[in-house]
Amino acid sequence: MLRLRLVIPIFVFALSVMAAVVPAITSAADGPAVTIHDGGDPTTWGYTPVSTSVAAGQTVTWTNSGAFAHDAAATDGSWKTPLLDNGASGTVTFSTPGTYTYICTPHPWMLGTIVVTAAVSAAPPAATTTDVSPPSNAPPATDATPNQPADDTVPPDDAGTGS
Repeated sequence: MLRLRLVIPIFVFALSVMAAVVPAITSAADGPAVTIHDGGDPTTWGYTPVSTSVAAGQTVTWTNSGAFAHDAAATDGSWKTPLLDNGASGTVTFSTPGTYTYICTPHPWMLGTIVVTAAVSAAPPAATTTDVSPPSNAPPATDATPNQPADDTVPPDDAGTGS
């Protein structure tokens, strides 16, 4: 009975620690996964999915499920995973929007595409209307400008008559 009293709290503690750690481990790959496959006819080797879309700032993970070593390398040379043996994974984080075509360096007929869209930002707060009407107990508004006659009500000054 004493062992049970000791084992249960340790077991509960271990489960709570695992629950706290597992989300941190799984959130490391915050974007989609691409599987590299081979086998059979080499013309069927490739990436699944062939085209992947991510938001800027996301990470793509490539995992080799094939028997041969493969990688993923941008055709413009801007990024490259290491050469991945069977079961190994490599990641690339994309920060700039655009379309990136990539190949497997040892097998250049294997093609894929990453489409990076602009990062989604939080929407600006909705505009609010401020009520500017005076409170109900305020005195009536008065016009601060004095009443002035229109310019055409003053008789013209006839400087040529001497008056």
